[in-house]
Amino acid sequence: MEQVRSTSTLPSNIPVTFPESYPFSLLSHLPKWPSNGSSTSDISSMFYPGLGETAMIFLVLLSVTSKKQLLDFLESSFEIEGRDNFSKMLISIFKVASSILDNEAFPGSWLNVNILAHKVLIRFWDPVTTILEREFIPRPDGGFEFDKALWTEGFHMLLKLLSSEQLVIEDFSPQVVIFRVVCSLF
Repeated sequence: MEQVRSTSTLPSNIPVTFPESYPFSLLSHLPKWPSNGSSTSDISSMFYPGLGETAMIFLVLLSVTSKKQLLDFLESSFEIEGRDNFSKMLISIFKVASSILDNEAFPGSWLNVNILAHKVLIRFWDPVTTILEREFIPRPDGGFEFDKALWTEGFHMLLKLLSSEQLVIEDFSPQVVIFRVVCSLF
């Protein structure tokens, strides 16, 4: 982006997500917030609208899909791709979800998007758990090895989701589903 210097790669003053016309700025400065005496670097004050749009589309696709449709998709992907490729796909999804929860796609001050991300990822965890329990927990007579990387990324995403500062566990009803799922794994 530094070499091109076209109008679509120069930072704009207003972060434009889902612009009406293209080309749109690939970089934008975040809105100026009242400072508490601390200065932020130029890198941390940049916003990437394309990354935000991609994350939003990912969240919306998951939010409009029912749990049964998600489970059917995961089961068919497992059958088509096989255990190893399916595991790599789930690891990638867990990394994307963790990135969204880390607010790499959009600012943490965007409350509506953050609430949507938490609700969608909690709903998404239920069908994923069904597949993980059925296909990735080795049985005593098991013929496959335990996939440590998959479970590490999965629990990393789940713990990041559950320990989020933006969650109030007592007031967030989908939490019951997550706790049931986590308890069933142990």
